Amino acid sequence: MTLSLGTYIFVVVAISFIIKGLVGFGDPLIFNPLLSIRMDNKHISPGLLPVSLLLNAVIVYRSRESIHPRKLLPICFWMVLGVIPGTLLLKYGSSWGLKVALGVLIILLGIEMLTRSEDATMKPNPVLMAVMSFTSGVTAALFGINLIFLAYLERTTNDRDEFRGSICLVFLVESVFRLISYAANGIITSFSLEISAVSVPAALIGMWIGMQIDKRIDDSLIKKLIVYVFIIGGVSTVIRALILHS
Repeated sequence: MTLSLGTYIFVVVAISFIIKGLVGFGDPLIFNPLLSIRMDNKHISPGLLPVSLLLNAVIVYRSRESIHPRKLLPICFWMVLGVIPGTLLLKYGSSWGLKVALGVLIILLGIEMLTRSEDATMKPNPVLMAVMSFTSGVTAALFGINLIFLAYLERTTNDRDEFRGSICLVFLVESVFRLISYAANGIITSFSLEISAVSVPAALIGMWIGMQIDKRIDDSLIKKLIVYVFIIGGVSTVIRALILHS
């Protein structure tokens, strides 16, 4: 790894994890398209995986009193199940059209979250939860983007700490399984480990900054920020797929 590439990775990851510290997710929406300018996705996803493991563990620990593990177990199960076909798609190639479809779906879900009444509630739906969680597992392994289940959790959690802690617990379980899956399929390389070594300190610094900003922002603004980051993720996914295809 050259010095210029290492510096580029450090800056991109630090900026990405400022968003992570604020809303609990969104880091892949920034580092994936930016890092893909200089690297292949087969290096980015496994390279940032150890970072996700560490940082999600930190957030889960901080929000542990607000998390309800029993409610999250089915989500974790279906997401882990989705990682298996997603890993195979990553290993043997994937369609750009699939990524465009993913981006459009994320945008539509984000618009629904943005336009519905704040008083609207949703009763837990096992079938919807299973479909959204399984799909998130597939896209997590394939693109490092596991956003779809967030639209479900955003409607069924009670407050900001529960939402943030819950999604990071799901991310943590999914990341552990994805690490095992990547290792079993020979996707982790010496170069991806170099990326991890540069990214860990950058992510820690970025998330610390994000958490300091979070202390000064009220819940209503954070809710809007969550939806905006979600929609931006869909736009970013579509644009990146179209650029790579052209």
